[in-house]
Amino acid sequence: MKCVLARMSILIGCMCLAFASASSWAQHASPGAHPASSASPPAGLADAKVEFENEAIIVMRVRMAPHEKTPMHDISARLVVWLTDAHLRDTHPDGSANETHRRPGEIDWVGAQRHAGENLSHEPLEFLAIVPKTRGAAAPR
Repeated sequence: MKCVLARMSILIGCMCLAFASASSWAQHASPGAHPASSASPPAGLADAKVEFENEAIIVMRVRMAPHEKTPMHDISARLVVWLTDAHLRDTHPDGSANETHRRPGEIDWVGAQRHAGENLSHEPLEFLAIVPKTRGAAAPR
């Protein structure tokens, strides 16, 4: 129970940081992409679906099939909540790469970056990306 409370505290703290930031909106925004009133995931970049959207955030569910690769693309800063085990390789424009291992329930803040991704596992992976919208993108009340 203490572990669950600690994780929830971390999640709430990270979401507060996310709301306070002025990052661009999209989980997988292409260069020059602009906020839209209803986000739609770009074609060809994993299986991404908008689960929730309001004036402050977009929550996207991203799924990658076993050994699926995504081409080089830009991502904006976001909070990631891992829903499954994950073994990923991120390759950066300079050719450098890093591997990541995550367990369900782990939470990461991922800064804006350009990368290509690869699911190194024999199993599908899934995560939620909680993406803050820019302050200028908020809908009028």
